[in-house]
Amino acid sequence: MVRHDVRRIVYASSNHAVGREPRSDLLDTGVRGRPDTFYGVGKVAAEALLQLFVDRHRIEVVSTRIGSFLDRPTTRRQLGSWLSHDDGVRMFQAALTAPSPGFAVVHGISANTRGWWDLAPGRALGYDPQDDAEQYAAEIEAVPETEADRAEAAHVGGPYATGESERPAFD
Repeated sequence: MVRHDVRRIVYASSNHAVGREPRSDLLDTGVRGRPDTFYGVGKVAAEALLQLFVDRHRIEVVSTRIGSFLDRPTTRRQLGSWLSHDDGVRMFQAALTAPSPGFAVVHGISANTRGWWDLAPGRALGYDPQDDAEQYAAEIEAVPETEADRAEAAHVGGPYATGESERPAFD
């Protein structure tokens, strides 16, 4: 990037960078890295490396902590963490065109009625999400809630933050 005078990178990070963070009323983008998997560790490391390039070389970085990027939400947790494909395009367009973001972190979710991730940092860059997972709520809630649903909703990383998804580094 430095050698070729690249001035901005938009990084596809992940909610798994902070996946072990307990669910709260509003997830702030300033929360420290709390990865839920080795994948999340890689995302935290990449964000730190990109911060170094911002500080040393004045490259602009927008790190997008993408939520549940699916055609449609399928769980109760995803009613808050869903990112529609159209809003994904809107988010990346804003990240690519925002004036002077420095190092910015945005939450990659749609304008979900049940969202608990702070959209203000993305909106400050021009991200204006249009979609809402609420249109799928009745279908999802028609299935009785389970203990697994409650466990999945307890942390930012969903099922990957539970012991059920624990995997050793090397098999």
